[in-house]
Amino acid sequence: MIKYLGLLILIPTLAIAGAKTIGGKQAHTRQQKIQRGDIIEKKYTTCRLKKIVQSRSGEQACIYEGGNKTFELMFDNNCPKQFKCIYNPNSKEPNIDNVMDSLNSIGK
Repeated sequence: MIKYLGLLILIPTLAIAGAKTIGGKQAHTRQQKIQRGDIIEKKYTTCRLKKIVQSRSGEQACIYEGGNKTFELMFDNNCPKQFKCIYNPNSKEPNIDNVMDSLNSIGK
């Protein structure tokens, strides 16, 4: 009696456990690839204007600082107050003197 009861419990579970697949495997979605680590998304932070320096040639160098000491350097005539920049924690602040010297030497 116990053998028959064991077989009645075991046989249906074995039949249900095996999944049938028809055709080949489908490609993963973008979200699945991100979760698996196949795609690494860039992280962004808000960088706010810290300093503006003008060269003799009229170019402006804008230094921006974001979260966790993320620094960005941009050359533009009109420096926006803030923008989204790529998150790069603990980066070095650009040495504006070296940059301005190189810009001034180009303008000569």
